[in-house]
Amino acid sequence: MRKIILSSLILSGSVFSASYEYPYLYKDPRVMGMGGAYTAVGGTASSVFHNPAGLGYINRDAGFEVNLLKLNIGISENTINFFNDLSDAFDAQDGEYVSPPDGDTDDDQLYAVNEVLKSYQGKNMHIDVGNFSSIAKKGEKIGWAFGILTSIKTDNKTHQGFGSEGLLETDSNITVGAILGFSYDLNIKGKELIAGISAKYMYRDQLKHIFTSRELVEHENNLDDYIMDELRKSGSGFGFDAGIIYKVNENSLFRPSIGFSLMNIGDLDFGEAGKIPMTANLGFAIRPKIKIWKDWFLKEWLFAVDYVDIFNGYDEDSDIGKRIRFGGEVKVWDNRFSTFAVRIGSYQGYATAGADLRLALITLNFTTYAEEVGAYSGQDKDRRYLLGLYLGW
Repeated sequence: MRKIILSSLILSGSVFSASYEYPYLYKDPRVMGMGGAYTAVGGTASSVFHNPAGLGYINRDAGFEVNLLKLNIGISENTINFFNDLSDAFDAQDGEYVSPPDGDTDDDQLYAVNEVLKSYQGKNMHIDVGNFSSIAKKGEKIGWAFGILTSIKTDNKTHQGFGSEGLLETDSNITVGAILGFSYDLNIKGKELIAGISAKYMYRDQLKHIFTSRELVEHENNLDDYIMDELRKSGSGFGFDAGIIYKVNENSLFRPSIGFSLMNIGDLDFGEAGKIPMTANLGFAIRPKIKIWKDWFLKEWLFAVDYVDIFNGYDEDSDIGKRIRFGGEVKVWDNRFSTFAVRIGSYQGYATAGADLRLALITLNFTTYAEEVGAYSGQDKDRRYLLGLYLGW
């Protein structure tokens, strides 16, 4: 199955951002909608990807949080535009693209396709599919979560084929694994503090390579086997995380909290398949008690700001702008039958937005954010869109 997926990602032609994008396991749409700021927030099973202490914010009265299915499909704006333009090129009519017309529709289509490929040289094209099925619960003092992650991601660029850039760059991977996290509520000299830890085991197949024109020609008849047998790298690794959240004053109007986390302690190392480095992250959040009208309308306001990777664990760069994240969320309405929540924020200097609509056990989600694939914020924006379908309670 992994062979089919990895090969199709490359052979489809949607293929490595020569990337300065930071490596990651999973991006929760809710978190990305509010700018990726979650270190001091928590409240869901996805806290294990940001700060396991956030499990202490799971709603105790709601019982079990169960996500039988939490499926997300993401695609970049460049990828959408590329396929649209390519479709138009295949529909080219006689004389539409070639001047003067040569009277051969096939030639027109070939010319049109080549023009499309040329116009997208150097542009990152991204596709990802992820699912994080999980179960979580908050007790009197202990919160916990267990989840299974499946993630497929591909980032791609084409070039003119000369020099070190080659013809095609790809960074594609399939990651599967399990993660278990715990939180514990502490009360030290009257101060409310949540401590959390988590552990994970992940397996990854990765294809990260620069294809040259000569290479593609030489392996024209066995490209699939060449990719899987010689270029694909595989590895597995254990990772550990720890964090705290300090509730400054839960009885105040704004209910502020400060969070700190160490994620992937000692690095999450997949061997030949790469690694996700350890990062130290700091966050601040407020949950103001704002009541507009009734108990179910415009409730649970949330605002947060994060600075991730304090000590520059990411090898890609040391840019401050790429490490700043902030955003907010509000539940427009929330009752036993449905919930509607909206989010806005800023991630790596670019606007984010998102919304959830829950109808009984089914939730639909839409999120947009932009990833910086350049070396500093504002250099090379890659706008992305996420669609989510969740089944759970």
